[in-house]
Amino acid sequence: METIDLRSASVKLRDDGIMHVHIKEGADMGISDAIKVVKAMGQLGNQKKFPVLVDCEEFATVDKEAREFWAKKKANIYTNADAVAYHSFAHKMVAEFYVNNNRPEVPTKVFQDNESAIEWLKTFRENK
Repeated sequence: METIDLRSASVKLRDDGIMHVHIKEGADMGISDAIKVVKAMGQLGNQKKFPVLVDCEEFATVDKEAREFWAKKKANIYTNADAVAYHSFAHKMVAEFYVNNNRPEVPTKVFQDNESAIEWLKTFRENK
């Protein structure tokens, strides 16, 4: 699996056909970081759409402008579904706020762990 390592996140296309965006510990993801993640997804996936797993390490944040960007169609050109896996109560609150208030334009769900998120995402793979 090739991984693209960015300032605030790493992006990889998993062997099971799921794109994994991992936001690094202590990272503060802004709009320029989010745009770089989308470009990395396109590069890894040969400009095709994939289900995307997003998870964060401790003390990682995604600012308002980046959250608004992620919810829009222009950020989801390589995404057919998003699963946000949280690992802390704070991340759960932010993830649920994102889904309920930013209203992402692709199917998006919040999960307590990566495993549950991955199972849901597998239903969106093109080559099941």
